[in-house]
Amino acid sequence: MTRPGIIALTTIVAFLAVVHPAAAAPDAPLRIDGRRSLRAQFGYAPAYERNLPSFNARNQAVIRSRTASQHPTEYVFTVRDGAFRRASIRAAVRRSYPGLRSFVNAGGWGGEAVEADALGRLYTLVQIRVRDGSLRNLLLYSTDGGRTWRLVRLPFTPVRMSPDGRNDGTSASEHLTGWNLRAEPPLLAVWRPVADWPGERACRMALYVIQPRFEGDRLMLPDPVLVSDRSLGLIQAAGGASFAATVGTTSYIVWAEVAAPDAAGSPTYVAAYDQVTGTLGAPVLVATARPVNDDHTTPGIVADSRGILHVVTGGHNTPFMHTHSIAPADVTAWTRPHEVLRSGYVTPGGDADGRGRQTYLALVCTPDDALVIAFRQWRLGVDTAFGGRGYQALSVQRLEPEGTWSDASRVVYCGTSHGYAQYYHKMTIDRRGRLFLSLNYFRPHDWPRDRRVRNRYHHRMLLISEDGGSTWRFATLGDLLDRGDQG
Repeated sequence: MTRPGIIALTTIVAFLAVVHPAAAAPDAPLRIDGRRSLRAQFGYAPAYERNLPSFNARNQAVIRSRTASQHPTEYVFTVRDGAFRRASIRAAVRRSYPGLRSFVNAGGWGGEAVEADALGRLYTLVQIRVRDGSLRNLLLYSTDGGRTWRLVRLPFTPVRMSPDGRNDGTSASEHLTGWNLRAEPPLLAVWRPVADWPGERACRMALYVIQPRFEGDRLMLPDPVLVSDRSLGLIQAAGGASFAATVGTTSYIVWAEVAAPDAAGSPTYVAAYDQVTGTLGAPVLVATARPVNDDHTTPGIVADSRGILHVVTGGHNTPFMHTHSIAPADVTAWTRPHEVLRSGYVTPGGDADGRGRQTYLALVCTPDDALVIAFRQWRLGVDTAFGGRGYQALSVQRLEPEGTWSDASRVVYCGTSHGYAQYYHKMTIDRRGRLFLSLNYFRPHDWPRDRRVRNRYHHRMLLISEDGGSTWRFATLGDLLDRGDQG
């Protein structure tokens, strides 16, 4: 039976702010009461921006601003002289778009990360609405460590892309992990609707990749390269696993495609993109994700220190699937896909430890080649929470090299078993191998419909694990100002 996870909880004494005395740390794992603030529950009121950090070559955090709302952002925070300094990205956008009305989905729905390369340059994707109401996709970049920002416009104008009219974004960036930085900018993915497709969460997309290049200190975008015209798109609101992993001068791209409504699942492919020639190799089918035609099955890919490629599919209350390449930096042969989680949801007539129910993949590879994933997990009949009734937790699993996946370990869980819970989690790793998990607790039923968008990210927190995901605590300001240069 799945064992409850153990989480080490510490309270934060906020720098530069007066904090009420911290509440006593509760029994692990962390249970969040949506009716009370994190300060009232845990004394958590940090001086840093509560968002997903990235880490530069000096292992210093870079963080974009966000609010409780789905849309706004204003600044990028970087470390200078031992403290966080902010630079306005709104001002940079307004210089090129004086008719700027607002940012769209910049709070994390369409991505919120700032990526750093090995040369200290920074990159972040935003979507904006201009005076006439139309949208633009932009890549902002800084060549001076975040002091000043410029931008380039990405191809394709964002439009309605999902059957229910949501705008889920149409661009994503390769995630450059803190211990495996590249000297080049991150690979970009952009996509556009091609046609409606049967399925509540399906739309047929044309998926492209773009490798930005510098000419002097100016960033240039070559023509996009078509990857597939049957893509499901890349859901970015939660999980946010990278669509690409680069080894040497080759980037390996993963995506899921639409399929016949009666298919067993959505086919998941990998293809190699040659950075030198700008050409894409033939796609290779590596796994099938369930359910079919559901963009929650957005997969992720990482490369370990040997160059072995690991793919984990997404899922929607179904088990993720894991496979890896047989040889380093080679897409031609893969292991048989296996379910990542086979327990945690016990129902009458099932086996003793139940079945796995996972959604929203976050994926990293540690410097010692272990895989760590975070996901929303449906749990039933496996612990004492809510008298054994079903509920949704944010859980993690770990896979050691040549080992098997660990049991799902809860990090946080909701204050009630009633209704839908979302954590909008993202995970990253720094150059010392420390894991950072950005998340919040959101129940739509806690908010009137007209207030949900602007309160989507209430109860936001940043957790850190220094032991590969076994224990977690609230991150401190000192954790983000770290100077542990690893090369």
